[in-house]
Amino acid sequence: MTVAFSNKEAFSLPDLQFYKWCGLKYGINRGIYNTIDALLFEKGYIDVYERRFALIRFLEYSLQEDLYDKKAKAIKFGRGNLTVMVNEFVNAHV
Repeated sequence: MTVAFSNKEAFSLPDLQFYKWCGLKYGINRGIYNTIDALLFEKGYIDVYERRFALIRFLEYSLQEDLYDKKAKAIKFGRGNLTVMVNEFVNAHV
């Protein structure tokens, strides 16, 4: 059974539940989630709520970049591209 949350409610979930929500919605695994979260923290998103908001904006941006693999039902960044994409996203959206 899945529970639907508004984005604001989802941002307030404990970390594991927020990761699972992202995994269901965007098809990312824990490693991708942790990497994005860490990169955003390093880029100055210290507040958890702001960082989660930025993480969702980045995942939505990734969907617009046509990175969603329908067969795998997941966003696919490709080897080495995740860090580059997060950096480009932050630089373009700060």
